[in-house]
Formats: sequence, structure tokens, C-alpha cells
Amino acid sequence: MLVHAATAPNAVLRTLPALPRTLWAPSLHAAWAASAAVTSMYAPDEPAPYAAPGSVTPDEVFERAAAHGDEHVIKFTDTALDIGDERSLAAALRAIELSEPLT
Repeated sequence: MLVHAATAPNAVLRTLPALPRTLWAPSLHAAWAASAAVTSMYAPDEPAPYAAPGSVTPDEVFERAAAHGDEHVIKFTDTALDIGDERSLAAALRAIELSEPLT
């Protein structure tokens, strides 16, 4: 469930151009409220240790997610690549590691 705290707001951001401007702010408010609720219910008491992704490139991270096959891993990795920093790439690699592969 926690993956949705990141992917839902990103999905809303991507759909904004298709929405009337009057729906932009309410849509973002709803996405962030839902993210806060999911985070408050499912976030661990202590964060997992941060492991730097090393020399892996964003393209390689996405290739790993695609090969993994799980739709949540793929969406989360896509969101991480939109953010683009080292911590988000590390989070995507951790999602790949934690989830059972479909392929």
C-alpha cells in the first residue's frame, strides 16, 4: 500500500493537463491527503537503512523494474525516475528487492 503514497500524486500530476484548471488544486489536495493517510497507516516506525545505488544508471534501474514485472514496482520506479535523485533511485532498487517478481 505504501507505494501508492508516491505513485498517486505523480499520477495526478500527469493528468492535470487533461483537467480543467479549476480541478487542479482540488485534485492535488485529494492526492496528498490520500498519501498522508496511507503513510500514517503503513509507514514503519523506523526507516530502512539507506543504501546508495552505486553506479547504476536510471535506465538500468528501470530495466530492472520492467524485468521484475510487478506493476507496482514499475510504477514506483517510474515515479522515482521523475524525482531523479540518488535516494529515489535507491528506493526503487529497494522496491525491486522487496517485491516478488512476476517474471
